Amino acid sequence: MHDRQTRRELMATTMALAAAAALPGIAVAQTSTPPPAPEPAAPRPKYHAAVMRVPIEIPISAGALEATRQRNATAMIAAIDAVMKGPGPRPKVIVFPVLQYTSARRAVSGVPMSAVAVDLISEPLQKSIFAPVVEACRRYDCYVATSTQEKIPQLPGTFFHTGFVMGPEGLVLRSPKSQALSAPEVTYLRDIARDYERIFGAGSILPVKDTPIGRIGCFVEGEAEVLEVSRLMASKGCEVILHTSLEDGEIPWQALKQSIGFQCHLHLLTGTTSRFVRSDRPEPEWADGASTIVGPDGKVLASIGERREGAATAEVDLNANVAAKKKYGRNTVPAWGLYSEIYKAR
Repeated sequence: MHDRQTRRELMATTMALAAAAALPGIAVAQTSTPPPAPEPAAPRPKYHAAVMRVPIEIPISAGALEATRQRNATAMIAAIDAVMKGPGPRPKVIVFPVLQYTSARRAVSGVPMSAVAVDLISEPLQKSIFAPVVEACRRYDCYVATSTQEKIPQLPGTFFHTGFVMGPEGLVLRSPKSQALSAPEVTYLRDIARDYERIFGAGSILPVKDTPIGRIGCFVEGEAEVLEVSRLMASKGCEVILHTSLEDGEIPWQALKQSIGFQCHLHLLTGTTSRFVRSDRPEPEWADGASTIVGPDGKVLASIGERREGAATAEVDLNANVAAKKKYGRNTVPAWGLYSEIYKAR
């Protein structure tokens, strides 16, 4: 009797499970062996990085441009050598301030944009004015970020202020300003977005690139003031933003940079100009701000500012990005399905 009852119960249970499985939305416990747990994700890279706070010489005239650019190039290589030969581990990535060859003040000397703009696309960097930096990248197996005035053959007469990254292979990525304030001759990607993507492909605005130092992006100066720029890069999987910059005292730069690190759970590496130097003036002009490395929890890992020059270095551990997102992501990661429906330009 007991065995017969047990068989009936088993048959009834089986029939109930089969009926439940046929109904939509009903979860049924499986009696079979559960699938194996997924393999843990491979560890992300861990390395040291340096952000530079260094001076820049301004060309005092169009005629002085080439000699000034050569001196700035020499100074840039000397700064790379100094960091690599300094105490501690060698950095895998170095972020310089903006326009480290020509400075952000070239226009006040009457040097036209057409004279300083370079073509990053058609000519390999190894054969351009940036060849010494590429050679340094090969020598030290590292990556270097700065910016330049750029012209591109596909859009004649158009000039960009472009952040770009160099590595042992030459040009790693380039990222023109999308909307932040720049010189009057600069075109913003917001104004020619369709033409730009038609030329360079979907997703080419604010690109993210897989490299040995992680998934990196690069932006320039005031792009940090627009959170959507960092959010877009984060949505593309960016782990490290290389921020080539120049800071003034009117903007709460440190708060912005820490917010980007925390809200996007990535590392933000910012290099800023320390002084503007002119060969026809004895006293330099000091700039504001600080070169900083901010972690994915919003904490400042390294900083150098005020009237100090050199490099700030810190370890960049991309596993910390994952940990920060896991800890804080419930509040910080946008509900894209919600905001994509209600977010409209005002």
